[in-house]
Amino acid sequence: MTQQHDQPPRFLTEPTALIAEVVLAIEPELSPAAVAEAIASTAKMKSHHRKLAEALSRDPELLTSGRPEGPVTIQKLVRALQAVGATRVVLPRCAHCGKQHRLPNLDGDQRICAYCQMKQAAAANPCVICGRTAHVANHDHLGRPRCVLHFDTGNQDPVDIVCDHAAAVDPGLARDEVADAVRATCQLPAHQRQLALALEENPRLLTGEGAHGPHKLILLIEDLLARGARNIVLPACPFCGTDRKLRHVLDCQRACRACYEKFRLLPCSRCGRTKPVATRTVDDQPLCHPCTRADPVNHEPCTSVRRNGDQRLCGRCFRPPTAVCADCGRTRPCYFAQSETPRCEACSNRMRPPQTCSRCGNERPVKARLPDGRPLCHSCIRVPVPCHICGKSKPLTGRGPNGEALCRVCYDKHPIARRHCVQCGVLERLYHHGLCTSCALDRQLTGLLGGPDGIVRPNLEPVFQCLHRGDPLSLLYWLREPVPQRLLAALAAEKAPVTHDLLDGLQHPVKAVRHLRAALAADGVLPARDERLAELERWLPRAVARIEDPSERQVVRGFATWHHLRRLRRDAEKRPVTLHQVVVVRREVKAAIQLIEWLRARSTSLGTCTQHDIDDWLATDIWVRYLARTFLVWSVRNRHAHSILIPIPPKDAAMVLIEQDQRWAHVRRLVKGDGIDTATRVAGLLLLLFAQPLSRTSRIRLDQVTCTESGVALTLGSHPTDLPPPLDSLVLELVHQRHGYSTLGRSDDHPWLFAGTVGGQPISSRQLMRKLTALGIKARPARNTTLMELPAVVVSRLLGLHINRAEKWPKEAGSTRADYAAELSRRKTFCKSQ
Repeated sequence: MTQQHDQPPRFLTEPTALIAEVVLAIEPELSPAAVAEAIASTAKMKSHHRKLAEALSRDPELLTSGRPEGPVTIQKLVRALQAVGATRVVLPRCAHCGKQHRLPNLDGDQRICAYCQMKQAAAANPCVICGRTAHVANHDHLGRPRCVLHFDTGNQDPVDIVCDHAAAVDPGLARDEVADAVRATCQLPAHQRQLALALEENPRLLTGEGAHGPHKLILLIEDLLARGARNIVLPACPFCGTDRKLRHVLDCQRACRACYEKFRLLPCSRCGRTKPVATRTVDDQPLCHPCTRADPVNHEPCTSVRRNGDQRLCGRCFRPPTAVCADCGRTRPCYFAQSETPRCEACSNRMRPPQTCSRCGNERPVKARLPDGRPLCHSCIRVPVPCHICGKSKPLTGRGPNGEALCRVCYDKHPIARRHCVQCGVLERLYHHGLCTSCALDRQLTGLLGGPDGIVRPNLEPVFQCLHRGDPLSLLYWLREPVPQRLLAALAAEKAPVTHDLLDGLQHPVKAVRHLRAALAADGVLPARDERLAELERWLPRAVARIEDPSERQVVRGFATWHHLRRLRRDAEKRPVTLHQVVVVRREVKAAIQLIEWLRARSTSLGTCTQHDIDDWLATDIWVRYLARTFLVWSVRNRHAHSILIPIPPKDAAMVLIEQDQRWAHVRRLVKGDGIDTATRVAGLLLLLFAQPLSRTSRIRLDQVTCTESGVALTLGSHPTDLPPPLDSLVLELVHQRHGYSTLGRSDDHPWLFAGTVGGQPISSRQLMRKLTALGIKARPARNTTLMELPAVVVSRLLGLHINRAEKWPKEAGSTRADYAAELSRRKTFCKSQ
C-alpha cells in the first residue's frame, strides 16, 4: 500500500501465514491446522490480522514476555492457543495492577484492564459535591459528575421536560405519543437527560435548529414527524442546505455525509486526486477509495476455480442464487433469494427512481455523483476531456502522478498504469484483481476446463496449452462472452479425448467451434483436414432429408456423393477445396432437390417425367432452374431417368471490362496508398498488374517470396517474377508483419503472406474482394482487362496457365503472338539505335 511500486511488506499480503510462522516457531509441537483455527477465531477482519502480524513481525516476544503492549488481539490469540494446548505463550499483564485480566483499554502505549481504566477516569472526574475520586455514578442536569453517594435524582423527569417543549411547539401532539417517542429513541436515562438538557439550553431545536443538538434529537424529530407532528421541523444540513439525514458531526454541528466527506478531502498519495480518505498506507499516506480497491494488497485469489469449501468470489465470478423473481415471475439469479420477495437484477434496477442529471438535465438512472453529491447519468460520466499527453479529447481512463487526465491509449503506455502481479511478480498493466494477463488467463482456463478439484484432465491438457500460448489479452476478451464459456465448459464435461468428431457433435454456434478447431489444428492437437469439404459433407445429409420419398432421396444422395464428393475428395489430396467449388455443389444439389419436389407436386417423379415436364420446369426462373442440368445428365446416364435433357444455357457474349485509364488510376491510387492497409495494396496491385486471381492471392505462402540480387521475386506460376518497385517493398513489409488476427492460438505461427482471422489459416478471397470493392475495384472486370493486355506467353509463365488457354485472352482483344514478337523486335531495334 505504499506509493512506490516496490514489493509490499509481508504482513500486508500474507498476514495469516506470517502469524502462523511466528506461533509455530514458539510452539513447534502444535499442528498447523490447530494454529490456523486459533488464528481464525482471533479476529474476523483482515485489518485486525494485519495489525497482529505487524506487531509480531516487529517483536515476536509479545506472545511469551507478558508485556502489556501491542494490539488487543494478542491476548485473544494467546487464549485461543492455550485452548488448543500451547504451553509457552503467556497472557499479558495489566500495566497498572499487574493482573492477567482482559486489557481492552490503553494508557499511552501500555494496555490496562477495565477496572484500572475506571479508576483513572474517576480520578480525572471528581464528584462535584464531595470531591471524592470514586466511580462516576451519573451526571447532574448541568453535566457534572456525581458519585454514588450523591446520585442526582433530579427534580423533574427528563421525559416530562421533553414533552413540555414538544407541547409548546406542537400542541396537537398527544403527550403520551411524545413520551413513547422519547423512550423509543432514548432508552438510556443518560440519553434522556442529555436530550432534556439540550432543549433547556435551546428550545428552538425542534423548529429548525436541530443541527446544533445531539444525534438523538434528530431521531426524535423523525419519530414525531412519523406520528403526525405538524409544527416540528426536521433540520436541513447547515453547510449545503439540503434535506438529508444528518448522521455526522462537523464543527460541532450535525452534517450530511456529502458535506462531511467534502471537508475530509485530501490528495491521494497514489492517483493525486483530491478525494475522501478511505485508508492510509504503511507510511501514513492517504489513499482514496478507488486506489484502495485497486491495490493488489487488498486482493485475494478468487475461489471459483476450486468450487468447494468456503468460497470467496470476486465480482466477476459471483452470481446470486437462482430463484423466481417476485416482480417479473421469471427464474433468474435473484437478490434476497432466500426471502419471500426475491428480486432479479433487472427489476432491482427498475426500482431505482431516475433523477435529473446535473450535467445534461435528463431524467435518467444515476450512475455516479460529483463530489458535492449531484447526480450524473451514464452518458455524462464519459464526457471527453483533453488528454494531457496526446491532447485529444477522449473519455477519461486514468490520471498521471500529478492528477493530469489521461486517455486509454496514453494511460496504458504510462508507467503509472503498471503494477507488480501478485502471483508471478511481473511488472505490467494488470488485468484484474492484481493479476497480469497471463496469470488471469491461467485462472480463467483452469476454471473452465478444470474439474471440481480445479485440475485439468490429461485429455484436455493439450487444449489448455494451445489456448495458453496465444495472446493472453485477446483470449481474455474472447472468454468474456458466454458462448466461448459454454463451449469450453462442454469440452470439460466430455470424458472422451478432443477429436474432430467430438467438436462436430457439440451443440454450439458454428463460428466459435470453427475458431477453436482451427487453433487446435494449427497447434497440432487435431490432425489437419479440409474444413470446407468436411462442412459440405455435414451439410448434405441435412439437405437431402427434406425429400419425402426414400428412393428419390437415395438418388439425390448418390448424385451428391458419386458425382461431386468423389471428385472433391480426389482434388483435396492435391489442393484445398475452394469456396467456389463448394458454392457450385450446393447450388446444384439444391436445384436437384427443388426439381424432385416440383415433380412431386405435379404428381410425377424423376423416373416417369417427360421432356414436356422439363420444359415447363424451365419456363420460369430460367437461370436458377438451369442448374439442375448436371443432375439430369447424371440421372439419365445412371438410368434413374429416361430421354430428358436440359440444354446448355446460352452464355453472355459480352465480357465485363474496365477502361485502361480507370485501371491505371486504380494502380496509382494503390501505389500512393493513402489510408489503405498494406495487404489490400498488395492484393490490388497483383490483380491489376499480373491478373492474379484473389483465390490464389489469398493463399500465397511465404516461401513463394524470394530475395534476389536484382530485387524481390514472387512465384505465382511456373517461374518466379521480379516485382517492380514499390510493390517489392510492400511485399517485404507484408512478410515482416508476422502478426495475424486470430484470437486463439499463436497469431504469428502461420506460413501465409496474408494472415487470416482463423488460427493457422490465410485470409479468405471473399474478404479480399470486400476490401477491394470498398475502394471501387471490381475483381472480375479488372482481371479480364489485365489478361487482355498481357501477351499469352507471359500469362502462361506468370500464372501457370496452359498456353492454349492463355492465347484466348489476346485473341479476344485482337492481339496475337506475331504482334507480340513484332513489338519485341521493335524494342530491341530501338535499344540498339540508342
